[in-house]
Amino acid sequence: MGNKIVASEPQHEQTRFEPSDINGRGTFITGVLVLVGMWIGVSLLYFYFAFLVHHSARVSPPPLPIAAHGNPMPPYPRLQSAPAQDLKSLRAGEDWELNHYHWIDKSKGIVAVPIQRAMQVLAERGIPPQKAPANLDLFQPEAGTRQTGFERKVEGEP
Repeated sequence: MGNKIVASEPQHEQTRFEPSDINGRGTFITGVLVLVGMWIGVSLLYFYFAFLVHHSARVSPPPLPIAAHGNPMPPYPRLQSAPAQDLKSLRAGEDWELNHYHWIDKSKGIVAVPIQRAMQVLAERGIPPQKAPANLDLFQPEAGTRQTGFERKVEGEP
């Protein structure tokens, strides 16, 4: 067969190659030291947290009496579990009150009248005049009874 010519790579005399990739013994010792340090840290934290639990139990005030009954309900107003249903029932109650006769105070004889009937009676009879209080003082607008800074400076409309 033919002669093979092998071209050699250029080499620099200061270039050296490592005999192996890593130092196996040093890597193993480093890994063991990291694991041992981690376990020492975890065990120290465990004992520290155990100390804190017992310390806080001694120092903390006793729990509130209401906490003995489980989870108490939060104060009002609370979140609605079904707002659409709540609104529907509210409107149904309001509609019933507006459209039905019912007692407001039975001992005084006060009855609620349906709104349509109340408007009809009001349209037929009108609004009854109200008695003015005895100490009511009425003034003309030009009198300037309010302290506005324009007292007696503004004339009334013709």
